[in-house]
Amino acid sequence: MDWLIPVLGIAVVAGCLVAATTYREIERQAHAEEAFMPALDRLSHDHTLSLALKALHDGEVDQAAHRLDLLLCWDILRADAELASADARTRGWAKDILGRIARVRPKNAEGPAAGSAREHHEAQADAQRILELALTGDHSARTR
Repeated sequence: MDWLIPVLGIAVVAGCLVAATTYREIERQAHAEEAFMPALDRLSHDHTLSLALKALHDGEVDQAAHRLDLLLCWDILRADAELASADARTRGWAKDILGRIARVRPKNAEGPAAGSAREHHEAQADAQRILELALTGDHSARTR
């Protein structure tokens, strides 16, 4: 009986060390994945740009314009989502830039290009709403 308590104590301490080490490794992997996501996002963005450029070279101007517009819309949606946590100066600057984009961005035709999903059309509509709000300056009416 005298040996049981120290052995159980050692087993509990060893178990805690193994659990803590495992937890730290999982946490490290999560941080590594978190840091990797912006790189993957950027590469995906660049791939879509490459496809649009190829379409331009192949004479498929409408398809290239649609791809470029989708990229712009996704960037507008991301910028709008990031404005919630931005300071007042950054929000003001971003809203000014969004207003400038709204003034020069051409309106889309209703029919999306081949291969694009319904979510792409919805992203374009959401981005257009954000641009219209930026143009009018009425950001209190924004729906999320």
